[in-house]
This record gives sequence, C-alpha cells and structure tokens, in this order.
Amino acid sequence: MFRKILRRFLTNLGEMEGDYRVFYLKDDIAYSTLYISIAILGVLSMIGMDALLVKGRSDLFAWLMLYRAGFVLMSILVLAALRKTSKVRVHDRIILGWLSITVLFFLLYNFTRPTNSLTSIIDVLIPLAIYIFSPLKIIFNIALAFGFSTGTLYVDYVYKTGIDPVTLHAATIAQFVVHALGLVSGLQIQSYRRKAFKAYVEERDAKEMVAYLANIDPLTKSLTRRHFFNIAESEFLRFLRYRRQLSILILDADHFKDINDTYGHYAGDLVLRNVSLVTLEQKRAQDTFGRLGGEEFGLLLPETNLAQAKIVAARIQNAWEQTPCIVDGKLIHSTVSIGVAEAGPDDRSFEDVLQRADRMMYKAKEAGRNRIMPE
Repeated sequence: MFRKILRRFLTNLGEMEGDYRVFYLKDDIAYSTLYISIAILGVLSMIGMDALLVKGRSDLFAWLMLYRAGFVLMSILVLAALRKTSKVRVHDRIILGWLSITVLFFLLYNFTRPTNSLTSIIDVLIPLAIYIFSPLKIIFNIALAFGFSTGTLYVDYVYKTGIDPVTLHAATIAQFVVHALGLVSGLQIQSYRRKAFKAYVEERDAKEMVAYLANIDPLTKSLTRRHFFNIAESEFLRFLRYRRQLSILILDADHFKDINDTYGHYAGDLVLRNVSLVTLEQKRAQDTFGRLGGEEFGLLLPETNLAQAKIVAARIQNAWEQTPCIVDGKLIHSTVSIGVAEAGPDDRSFEDVLQRADRMMYKAKEAGRNRIMPE
C-alpha cells in the first residue's frame, strides 16, 4: 500500500532505473562528501558544550572526547572510501552504513545530556537532513528517520526527568511535523531528479534519432551520399597515412528503368530496397555501404585488396540473383553490375578511386550486365 502511494509521487523510470543512479553517481558522491563533512564539523562544535555541561568532570569529558573522536575517525574513513567508489551499489552501502551509525551515535548522544534537558535542535535537524540530503531510496530514508525519532522519543519519555509536559508534548508534535515536511521535501527532490533525468534521456534519444535519420537514406536504409563520403574520406586518409589496403565496389541495378516502366515506381523502389538489404546482409561489420544516387550504391572495403573485394562482389551478386522481388504476385528477377577498384600509390583523393570503380561498373554494363568488372 505504502509503495503504491510512493509510486504516485515518484516518476517510474522502469528499465532506466539503473542508468538513472549511475548518471547521478558523481553528484551523489559530492553531496555525500559535503554533508558528512558538515556532520564532522557539527560533532566537533559540540566539544565546547561538552566542556560546559561536564565542568569539573575530567574523566567524563575524556570519555566524551573519545566518543566524538571515534565518530570523526569513522566519518573520515567513509570519505576516503567514497573517493574510490565507482559503483552505485557500493556507494549506497557505504552511505546506509554511515547513516545507521550516525543515527545510533546521536541517539546515544542524548544520554550525555542532563536528564532535565532536550536536544531539540538536533532531534529535528537529523530526520530532516536524512529526507533532504540522502540519495538512498526513499523507503530507506523513511526507516532511518523514523528509527531516529522513535529512539529519541523513547529516551525523552523514559529516561528524561524533570521536563515540563508541555515542552515534551511540543517536542513530540515537532517530530511529526518534521517528518511530514521532510517526506514531502524528499519526494519532491527525488521526483524532480527523476523527471530531469527522463527529460534528458528523451532529448538525447531524439537528437540521436535526428542524427540517424539525417545519415540514413529513408528508402534503402543505407547511408546517405554525404555521410558515405564523410566516412570514405576518413578511410582514404588512413590509407594515405598507414598504407592500409582499401577497395571500393560500385553497384548499379540492371535494367532499372525498364522495371519502373513495366511494373511501376513502387516495384522500382522495392528493387532498390532489396538490393540494399541484400548488400547489408553480405557486407562485413567494418564495411561502409551507401546510396550514391538513383540506383547506384557504393561499398567501401577497408583492409581489403582487389582479389578479396572481388570475392565480396561475387557473394553479393549471387545473393541478389537468388532474391527476386514479389510485386502483386509476380516475381521480378533483377541483377546488378559491379565495378571494383583498389586504392593505389598514385591516388591523391578518394575521388580518384571512386572514378575508377565507376568506370569499371560502366564497362560491366557494356559487357552485357550482371557482371563483376575489376580494374
């Protein structure tokens, strides 16, 4: 029931929950470091009050100093551990452990005060700080805050003596008020962080989709001419610098105009799409495939010599011959002509290699089509 209520206030991130925590991990470590440091300073500032309250009791003062020093040393070790933390789970365990010890420390701190006085400010600040600053799940924060308040009220009602009932009643009401304010504030903060992360992810995905659509030909799902050439220029520069092998195939659908005239442009589009899909299935992961224009495609083959490129071309040609298109129940058999060229020492730009491959493709057309023509 309680979890259902929390879900109404907290944005559900679903499978992004893990990514959300990782995204904020560095910020959580920074905030954790800040409030642990504040807690250390707060404990050290109590030394002056201890000296006044136990005046003349050097043995008790020494024990209090040892008690404070133990907490400070533990907190410093926690800070050192946080600096080396790179996992959300480890961070959460460290903070949960530190908060649990801190809650216990301040509960025991109440026993060092006179029996006729309340530690009202600390009793209010600690639950509020847990709700607002703790990056843990809200259910853990509630358990820690309520655990501290329950312990505090138990000490006030059972062990404290000589306290005015009105003051005690006001302290009890203050605990309920601070939990209400703290819970609402904690939910708002965590909800805001979740909404901000979700908005960030949606914006990032939208930008990636726009970039993807800008680089992908919508009909054939191959790269656009511009993006293909950008990659090709980079590969050619790598060829010039390191003299790594580089080849290119130029593919052109045979009798494409006849297909359009006979079966319509829908059939022509289907042929182009299938040529592209077949090539995408046959190419290697490191190869780059794009539509150069009309029914002409380019396949860039890094780390590939001319003989190896011919093998790739033959594989594509055979696969395409065995993949007829079906339009209105009719089989449309189509073929491709492929020109093959390899980058050489005399090439000064990618255009030089591309033009040679293009010439080879036209020679394949002139030789009767459905051929592979290497230079």
